[in-house]
Amino acid sequence: MFSEHTTDSGKAEKIVLKIGGSIITKKDVNEFPLEISEIKEKADDYIKYDVIRRIGKEIKEVLKEKNIQLILVNGAGPFGHFLVKHDRPDNEVRWSVKYLNEKLVSEFRKTGLDTVSVVPSESCEFVNGEFNVSRLWKSTNAIIKKDKIPSTYGDVLNNGKIISGDDLVVLLAKQWRADKIIAATDVDGVFTKNPHIHKDAELIKALNIDDNSIGYTKIKIDVTGEMASKVKKLKQAAIDGIKCQIINGAKEGNIKAVLLGDESIGTLILC
Repeated sequence: MFSEHTTDSGKAEKIVLKIGGSIITKKDVNEFPLEISEIKEKADDYIKYDVIRRIGKEIKEVLKEKNIQLILVNGAGPFGHFLVKHDRPDNEVRWSVKYLNEKLVSEFRKTGLDTVSVVPSESCEFVNGEFNVSRLWKSTNAIIKKDKIPSTYGDVLNNGKIISGDDLVVLLAKQWRADKIIAATDVDGVFTKNPHIHKDAELIKALNIDDNSIGYTKIKIDVTGEMASKVKKLKQAAIDGIKCQIINGAKEGNIKAVLLGDESIGTLILC
């Protein structure tokens, strides 16, 4: 088990944690390097290392208190969205999103988390209108069995199809039969309107799987959709009995609290 603490039941809670690109990168930007050499040179200007380290420490603290297993999935921020939006070659987009994940994994290791990167484009397929993640799951599960934490991310597959972090969260959670999905974003949960724009936006504390009350869909450079798309995908996991919780991961302590079981934070999607 990942945990340094054993619960009375002895059974680890299985959690898939999505760390949004809006938390760990400067996502909503007007400029981003488009060449690999320039991305290498300027990447640090777009990565929020302090936030990554803080999240790593929160996870580490949870592992000392609770018996859990984790799969981590990170959003790409401008490392993916900006390049796709500007029609950069697929191989360059793959390199860029992998580079961000490697940076995240490296910072997590510094906090004491035994994280291992898993590359989606090497093992996922899009066949007959659906993503097949069976080979990715096999690699991910092997890492879990070694008491390590797999870390994967949104990517571009060999046929040019984008598999987003939100896609992977749901697909891996179903394969794993996870107990819970936690989606850490840069807002307090699901709102009736975009809270970044509308001051009268109201937080929705709980959503049923048939509730369609979200009033906003996209931000400036997000090529995979925003909150409405995220909720739609998470509902597919909720239908399978997996609890889903959308929280503000930019707020210190929230990720730790929710990993420890606090369901009063953010929005719950009821299964």
